[in-house]
Amino acid sequence: MSIVQLDFAEPFFHVEYLENESHCRIDQKSMVINLAEREKNNILLPGGRKIVPLKAAILQDVEITNLHKALVVRDFEHCDLTSAETVEAIKKQWKTLYEMSGIERHKGLPYYKSPKFCTGEGRDHIEINFCYVSKGGVPSGPHRDHDRDFDEVHAQILGTGMMRIYDYDDREHVHQELPMTAGIVHDRMYDKKGKYPWHEYMSVTPGIYCPIELDRK
Repeated sequence: MSIVQLDFAEPFFHVEYLENESHCRIDQKSMVINLAEREKNNILLPGGRKIVPLKAAILQDVEITNLHKALVVRDFEHCDLTSAETVEAIKKQWKTLYEMSGIERHKGLPYYKSPKFCTGEGRDHIEINFCYVSKGGVPSGPHRDHDRDFDEVHAQILGTGMMRIYDYDDREHVHQELPMTAGIVHDRMYDKKGKYPWHEYMSVTPGIYCPIELDRK
């Protein structure tokens, strides 16, 4: 059993990674993301309700149980994106998307990424970070390939965004939009073999979202 205090998003967010914990107390309004996709375990809420794998909930004044793997973002609304001081601090501390990727299509995009938190090996390997988008209406750019073989979903932490999905062989026409507000993890886009359609994140307002990557091998 373990509770690890993570520093990848400090000082803006207080994040914990929980593994094989029988229970966890949530006092202030916090976001809980169930990362137990491989084991299909549910986080149990009072009354027999559940947070199913790769979904999230915003909770307060409650004790939850059966946490196989989970991310807890404590008092997530404490990060005030309307504060110019906070925004400037994020931009100074986090690297731009282009600095992180070196991909030409990311050049000039107002996306800023925190360092990554990584845990586990093989199919238990998970990578997580936070991404701040300083403007609304800015797409990350359609893509369907990644730098390694992983299953990916995104959780909205603050603000509003969406995932836009294109046809498997067509990156010109959007076929589906998956809206995301705080506490929403969009449905999985990949198939059983890990194949993705063309897709991209699109900010609706300034906000912060969390890519979650789970290795397939």
